[in-house]
Amino acid sequence: MEKREKINLFKPINDLLSGNFFGKQFMIKNISYVGYLGLLVLVYIWYGYYADGVMKRASYLEDMEELNSELHASIKELNQVSLQSNIVNYTKELGLEELKEAPVKIEVKEVE
Repeated sequence: MEKREKINLFKPINDLLSGNFFGKQFMIKNISYVGYLGLLVLVYIWYGYYADGVMKRASYLEDMEELNSELHASIKELNQVSLQSNIVNYTKELGLEELKEAPVKIEVKEVE
């Protein structure tokens, strides 16, 4: 007559809670699988840091693109404002006129 072994369904749970699940025999038997899982965990953690760095750099570059477009708009506006014809119009409002002749240097002689 064959002897039937009784299957204990709670043994894996009991081994896990008691710490025997990751005992010496288990680790020796499955060392390659545990190493593979450890490597996957390390790659997963590294990829998280890598993705975070890429997102920060993308955000930084978006800010730089906005600043760059703002710079070009400001330069265009400055070039428009600093045209000689616009300067003449702005100074006429202040009562200043453009010189048609070269300026004359005034020399003051000292009195002894």
